[in-house]
Amino acid sequence: MNILILGATGRTGRLFAQAAVSNNHKVTAIIRDKTKSTVPGVTYLEGSPMDEKLLNTALKGIDAVMVSLNINRTSDNPFAKVISPLTLISDSVRALIPAMEKSGVRRIITLSAFGVGDSWKEMPLVTRWFIRYSNLWKAYQDHDRQEQVLRQSDLDWTIVRPVMLNDKDVDEYKAIIGKPSSGFISRKGVAKFILDAVESGKYEKQVVTLNG
Repeated sequence: MNILILGATGRTGRLFAQAAVSNNHKVTAIIRDKTKSTVPGVTYLEGSPMDEKLLNTALKGIDAVMVSLNINRTSDNPFAKVISPLTLISDSVRALIPAMEKSGVRRIITLSAFGVGDSWKEMPLVTRWFIRYSNLWKAYQDHDRQEQVLRQSDLDWTIVRPVMLNDKDVDEYKAIIGKPSSGFISRKGVAKFILDAVESGKYEKQVVTLNG
């Protein structure tokens, strides 16, 4: 398959790119800084994920799109300064949808987070308080906007909501429609699920919760 990635330089996006290349897929990625093109076998295109001309070029011959964009901070500290535009994710998806429709590409999988949208009420009260009063909230807000935009499209979308991420060297996952059964999952597990979903065509027009 030919796969386009937005957000391929992030930790989860990079792992997905590696997994897709290892499974003999042809991978193209739009990145804002080509010096971060670190996965052998990936074709990197430098530019904005909101650039209509670049999107139209990148989508030629593509079978599926994976979006792994996030609102970045200066560090993993939840209170660290936000350095991304606050609507980066949703604006990118808004630009991507008409470009996909124009190119005849229907399959898209986007990475969100458990606690976004209707899953907010499923989180423990203390966790909700922590997210709401830290800069994590900025990302949750834009993931919510992204989800709303995607749900209104006619694309064959899958929204992936992982629980808290870690960097363990395992790719196990449990895919659930609803409340998770545990609170952690590895980024490798998320990447493996997304690749499995792309290859199988499962979970179209579904919101999937992931835990380890």
